[in-house]
Amino acid sequence: MIRDKDRALLKRYRHIIAALISYSIGYFTPLAALRAIQDYKNNQPNFCEFYLDIAWKRGTNSDNDFIAINRNILRASIKYRHCLDFKLALNVVDQNILGHESLGASWF
Repeated sequence: MIRDKDRALLKRYRHIIAALISYSIGYFTPLAALRAIQDYKNNQPNFCEFYLDIAWKRGTNSDNDFIAINRNILRASIKYRHCLDFKLALNVVDQNILGHESLGASWF
């Protein structure tokens, strides 16, 4: 169940969340993307599997590395938001705002 506080934040950050979902090729659910945004704002590491894989491939694992990965993915996602699957991702976010929580990480 999506809490009212999360629903309000999904509305506030819906385009950034959709960009993260799209950029990650559907890895993020709207709530997982929201957590990444919150961690970014609080300068906290986010240890989601997507970031763990990136860190493992780079041979890094410190908190600062995960903060940098989150920052870089968020920036790249915002630049990527013009792609065709962005609209599909935005629809996923909108469905979550309406209360239809995504249980899987992908729309496939």
